[in-house]
Amino acid sequence: MVKRQLGALFLAICLTLTTVPTVLGGENTQIITVAGDGSGDYNCDGVKDDVEINQALEFAANNPGTTVQLKGPFTYDISDSLLIGSDTTLAGDSGVTIKLAKGLPLWGNRESSIAEKKAMIMIRGDSASNVKIEGLTVDGSQSDYYPDVRLGTSSYNMATLINANGLTIQDVTFQNGCNDAMLISKSSNVVIDTVIVDKCGHDGVYAYHVDGITVKNSTFINRTNSSVRFDSVTNGVMTNNECTTSGGGYAGLELQGTLKNIEASGNYFHDLPSPAVVRLNTDETNVNIQDNRIENCG
Repeated sequence: MVKRQLGALFLAICLTLTTVPTVLGGENTQIITVAGDGSGDYNCDGVKDDVEINQALEFAANNPGTTVQLKGPFTYDISDSLLIGSDTTLAGDSGVTIKLAKGLPLWGNRESSIAEKKAMIMIRGDSASNVKIEGLTVDGSQSDYYPDVRLGTSSYNMATLINANGLTIQDVTFQNGCNDAMLISKSSNVVIDTVIVDKCGHDGVYAYHVDGITVKNSTFINRTNSSVRFDSVTNGVMTNNECTTSGGGYAGLELQGTLKNIEASGNYFHDLPSPAVVRLNTDETNVNIQDNRIENCG
């Protein structure tokens, strides 16, 4: 009898230890869901869905390691920025689109500083670490709701991510935007992998004062500016990407400012109206542009 009681007690202790990792200092790994069909932990109705998504992201910010999973197929209507905090993943099921709502006041303008370039997706507070965005389509609604906005004038960014240390953007499509798809500044340890940028309004990736960024396995269809811009970047890699145009735009890779330890190789640049790689007022140390395929570039 005593042995049986001791065995039951030991089993109970083991089960307790495996179900309360946060008590022991371990990271929470739970998933919370946002849905448009009433089945989520947070439920949207297709109007100002940023409210419920931000409620879920706030919960995640207070519970490190949480994934906010957007259930699909569904189009989430975004009237304000989605704010992502540290140790958070924002992920989407197949068929999930985050779409900029119509009729919004102007977000940003040509004179806006980078810190003022409001976007559909932004970092919560002053900084964040270990952020992941994956499995989404981000639709900037330019041709649908904002055809009169002049492209490339800092209006309605899709993602403005400042002071991020440890940022991964993977399997995300950015389409139909008025300005940058991904503006990343004062950040480090950034990975952009298997992304599609289809006709944004400025740069596909605009990295400004970034230490450690890799852009790989992605497709960029320009219409206003460059696929990737490295401006004052240290330890930047661009590899195995395809860069082309929908009929406008600029370079595949635009280099600016002070650059150190930059590599661009294995990319396919084609049918661009400008040279595949453009340098503007650069101060370069260990910049290697090699083994790229270039066809029909101006």
